[in-house]
Amino acid sequence: MGATLLAVLASGLLVLGLSLATIGLYGMLRRRDVFHQLHAAGLVMGPAVILVLLASVGSGSWEIVTSAALVVLFVLVTSPLSGHAIAQAAHRRRRRLSEDADRRA
Repeated sequence: MGATLLAVLASGLLVLGLSLATIGLYGMLRRRDVFHQLHAAGLVMGPAVILVLLASVGSGSWEIVTSAALVVLFVLVTSPLSGHAIAQAAHRRRRRLSEDADRRA
């Protein structure tokens, strides 16, 4: 009974995580600007990855669960940092392109 309930819960988390990932991917593809794409990715993709990794608890293997926990910590640390680095690079590039256009005019 407990194993079945755990498997159903893990399946639900997996479906929810994959649904969020699909919504985030659709948002990234539909947006026109890097900043809007980062917004869609940042809001949805982090929780989606965490939900998919939490679904690994249903496997019952402690090796998989501990690996998933380490990956969740890694995602929680690196996701905001990478988003900030991409946004900063896009901002600098936009500023440089506008300065180049001003010089040509």
